[in-house]
Amino acid sequence: MMMKSHRSAFTLIELLVVTGILAVVIGAIGACLAGGIRVWDVARRFNRHEADAHIGFRLMRRDFGAVLPFEGAPFAGERDGCVFSAVTYVAPAGGAGERVPRLARVRYFLDREREAWCRAVAPFDWEGAKPEAVEVLVSDVDAVTLRYGAPPDVEAGAAAGWSDDWSNPSNLPAVVEAELTLADDQMTQWFMLPLAGGEN
Repeated sequence: MMMKSHRSAFTLIELLVVTGILAVVIGAIGACLAGGIRVWDVARRFNRHEADAHIGFRLMRRDFGAVLPFEGAPFAGERDGCVFSAVTYVAPAGGAGERVPRLARVRYFLDREREAWCRAVAPFDWEGAKPEAVEVLVSDVDAVTLRYGAPPDVEAGAAAGWSDDWSNPSNLPAVVEAELTLADDQMTQWFMLPLAGGEN
């Protein structure tokens, strides 16, 4: 007498159902992973821009705190940049050695080609113009808006007024407001100029 062997096997429908369930689960995991990567990338870019902006603002605070009302090169400001004389650290010629504080021409400007907020420093050289050393402070900048606050007129009792440019060769602004517009954020800082209000 012959015994029948009963081998159980998966049917085609069962295999299709399992394959469909696995496809849904893998798709959900992939979507979650892609979403997490996108969020991480946005957060990383935001943190990088915020850190770069704070470093740039710290440099601006130091430079504006050391500004000098230098008659031969007065403070000049526009909406997207300014240039002034200050005592700041300058790399020596040839780039070798330590940076030393010197009287220099400092320029902050929006480089539209690179979409970057930049700082340029050129030491004063009475024999000829020295090239600027340019450094990018913040990248991916959409716009920069600078505003200049005049010193208050104490004798007339008038408050300080704001302007989109500064071209007073005999005086410095009392305050500079800098607003950086990035792709996903906007940052604003105010900088006091300690020597504002004094005549040359």
